[in-house]
Amino acid sequence: MALQSIIAEIQSKRSHVWTLLTDPKEISFWAPNVRDLEYDPKNNFSVDTIRRFRLDVGGKIETLETRITHFIDGEMFAETPVGGSMNVKDKVKYMKIVFRLTDVDERSCSITFTLDYEMKGLLAKMFEKVLIGTLTAQYKIWLDRLKTYAETGRPV
Repeated sequence: MALQSIIAEIQSKRSHVWTLLTDPKEISFWAPNVRDLEYDPKNNFSVDTIRRFRLDVGGKIETLETRITHFIDGEMFAETPVGGSMNVKDKVKYMKIVFRLTDVDERSCSITFTLDYEMKGLLAKMFEKVLIGTLTAQYKIWLDRLKTYAETGRPV
Protein backbone atom coordinates (compact mmCIF):
# COMPACT_ATOMS: atom_id res chain seq x y z
CA MET A 1 0.00 0.00 0.00
CA ALA A 2 1.06 3.59 -0.58
CA LEU A 3 0.42 6.74 1.44
CA GLN A 4 0.04 10.39 0.51
CA SER A 5 -0.32 12.96 3.30
CA ILE A 6 -0.95 16.68 3.50
CA ILE A 7 -0.76 18.62 6.76
CA ALA A 8 -1.87 22.21 7.29
CA GLU A 9 -2.13 24.42 10.34
CA ILE A 10 -5.28 26.55 10.46
CA GLN A 11 -5.72 29.62 12.65
CA SER A 12 -9.23 28.66 13.70
CA LYS A 13 -10.74 26.51 16.43
CA ARG A 14 -10.97 22.80 15.71
CA SER A 15 -14.76 22.78 16.24
CA HIS A 16 -15.20 25.46 13.56
CA VAL A 17 -12.96 23.66 11.07
CA TRP A 18 -14.82 20.40 11.78
CA THR A 19 -18.11 22.08 10.89
CA LEU A 20 -16.67 23.49 7.66
CA LEU A 21 -15.28 20.07 6.77
CA THR A 22 -18.41 18.04 7.49
CA ASP A 23 -21.42 20.30 6.82
CA PRO A 24 -22.60 19.79 3.21
CA LYS A 25 -23.80 23.43 3.06
CA GLU A 26 -20.31 24.72 3.89
CA ILE A 27 -18.21 22.65 1.49
CA SER A 28 -19.05 24.63 -1.66
CA PHE A 29 -17.55 27.76 -0.03
CA TRP A 30 -14.08 26.24 0.06
CA ALA A 31 -14.32 23.43 -2.53
CA PRO A 32 -15.97 25.25 -5.45
CA ASN A 33 -15.86 22.29 -7.83
CA VAL A 34 -18.19 20.42 -5.45
CA ARG A 35 -21.54 21.23 -7.02
CA ASP A 36 -23.56 19.25 -4.50
CA LEU A 37 -23.02 16.96 -1.53
CA GLU A 38 -25.65 14.95 0.21
CA TYR A 39 -25.59 12.37 2.98
CA ASP A 40 -27.52 9.11 3.16
CA PRO A 41 -29.11 9.00 5.64
CA LYS A 42 -29.81 12.73 5.47
CA ASN A 43 -28.38 14.98 8.18
CA ASN A 44 -26.29 12.10 9.53
CA PHE A 45 -22.52 12.02 9.61
CA SER A 46 -21.19 8.87 11.24
CA VAL A 47 -19.97 5.36 10.41
CA ASP A 48 -21.74 3.89 7.36
CA THR A 49 -23.03 7.27 6.12
CA ILE A 50 -22.81 7.48 2.33
CA ARG A 51 -21.55 10.80 0.98
CA ARG A 52 -22.66 11.57 -2.60
CA PHE A 53 -20.62 14.23 -4.36
CA ARG A 54 -21.43 15.93 -7.66
CA LEU A 55 -18.11 17.32 -8.89
CA ASP A 56 -17.12 19.59 -11.75
CA VAL A 57 -14.13 17.77 -13.21
CA GLY A 58 -12.74 19.84 -16.06
CA GLY A 59 -16.18 21.12 -17.03
CA LYS A 60 -17.84 17.69 -16.85
CA ILE A 61 -20.10 16.74 -13.95
CA GLU A 62 -18.95 13.51 -12.32
CA THR A 63 -20.23 11.72 -9.25
CA LEU A 64 -18.37 10.10 -6.39
CA GLU A 65 -19.87 8.09 -3.56
CA THR A 66 -17.95 7.33 -0.39
CA ARG A 67 -18.83 5.47 2.80
CA ILE A 68 -17.66 6.65 6.21
CA THR A 69 -15.70 3.79 7.74
CA HIS A 70 -14.25 5.40 10.88
CA PHE A 71 -15.53 8.34 12.89
CA ILE A 72 -14.62 10.23 16.05
CA ASP A 73 -16.91 13.24 16.35
CA GLY A 74 -15.05 16.54 16.08
CA GLU A 75 -11.72 14.82 15.54
CA MET A 76 -11.48 12.45 12.57
CA PHE A 77 -13.25 10.50 9.90
CA ALA A 78 -12.20 8.04 7.24
CA GLU A 79 -14.04 7.15 4.07
CA THR A 80 -13.67 4.78 1.16
CA PRO A 81 -15.03 5.06 -2.41
CA VAL A 82 -18.08 2.88 -3.07
CA GLY A 83 -19.47 4.18 -6.37
CA GLY A 84 -20.12 7.01 -8.76
CA SER A 85 -19.36 7.84 -12.38
CA MET A 86 -15.66 8.41 -11.65
CA ASN A 87 -15.31 4.63 -11.10
CA VAL A 88 -12.59 5.14 -8.48
CA LYS A 89 -13.44 1.88 -6.71
CA ASP A 90 -12.94 -0.04 -9.97
CA LYS A 91 -9.35 1.23 -10.23
CA VAL A 92 -8.21 0.63 -6.67
CA LYS A 93 -7.86 -2.54 -4.65
CA TYR A 94 -8.02 -0.50 -1.49
CA MET A 95 -8.44 3.20 -0.70
CA LYS A 96 -8.99 4.98 2.58
CA ILE A 97 -9.24 8.78 2.79
CA VAL A 98 -8.64 10.11 6.31
CA PHE A 99 -9.14 13.59 7.75
CA ARG A 100 -7.83 14.22 11.28
CA LEU A 101 -8.01 17.45 13.27
CA THR A 102 -5.84 18.13 16.31
CA ASP A 103 -5.63 21.19 18.51
CA VAL A 104 -2.44 23.23 18.24
CA ASP A 105 -3.53 25.77 20.86
CA GLU A 106 -6.76 27.47 21.96
CA ARG A 107 -7.23 29.26 18.64
CA SER A 108 -5.70 26.98 16.02
CA CYS A 109 -5.68 23.41 14.86
CA SER A 110 -3.89 21.14 12.47
CA ILE A 111 -5.58 19.13 9.75
CA THR A 112 -3.97 16.01 8.37
CA PHE A 113 -5.26 14.47 5.16
CA THR A 114 -4.04 10.97 4.39
CA LEU A 115 -4.72 8.91 1.30
CA ASP A 116 -3.91 5.24 1.89
CA TYR A 117 -4.32 3.13 -1.24
CA GLU A 118 -3.33 0.21 -3.41
CA MET A 119 -4.04 0.20 -7.14
CA LYS A 120 -5.23 -2.88 -9.02
CA GLY A 121 -4.89 -4.18 -12.54
CA LEU A 122 -2.16 -4.41 -15.16
CA LEU A 123 -2.10 -0.67 -15.73
CA ALA A 124 -1.89 0.14 -12.02
CA LYS A 125 1.20 2.35 -12.27
CA MET A 126 -0.32 4.45 -15.06
CA PHE A 127 -3.61 4.80 -13.19
CA GLU A 128 -1.71 5.63 -10.01
CA LYS A 129 0.06 8.60 -11.60
CA VAL A 130 -3.15 9.92 -13.13
CA LEU A 131 -5.76 9.10 -10.48
CA ILE A 132 -3.73 9.51 -7.31
CA GLY A 133 -1.84 12.51 -8.67
CA THR A 134 -5.12 14.21 -9.53
CA LEU A 135 -6.77 13.34 -6.21
CA THR A 136 -3.79 14.48 -4.15
CA ALA A 137 -3.51 17.76 -6.09
CA GLN A 138 -7.26 18.35 -5.65
CA TYR A 139 -7.16 17.73 -1.91
CA LYS A 140 -4.14 20.05 -1.56
CA ILE A 141 -6.13 22.84 -3.25
CA TRP A 142 -9.18 22.06 -1.10
CA LEU A 143 -7.19 22.17 2.14
CA ASP A 144 -5.54 25.46 1.16
CA ARG A 145 -9.00 26.89 0.47
CA LEU A 146 -10.44 25.40 3.66
CA LYS A 147 -7.64 27.14 5.57
CA THR A 148 -8.42 30.49 3.90
CA TYR A 149 -12.17 30.13 4.47
CA ALA A 150 -11.76 29.06 8.12
CA GLU A 151 -9.37 31.91 8.87
CA THR A 152 -11.15 34.72 6.99
CA GLY A 153 -14.77 33.64 6.63
CA ARG A 154 -14.60 34.57 2.95
CA PRO A 155 -15.55 31.95 0.35
CA VAL A 156 -12.73 31.12 -2.05
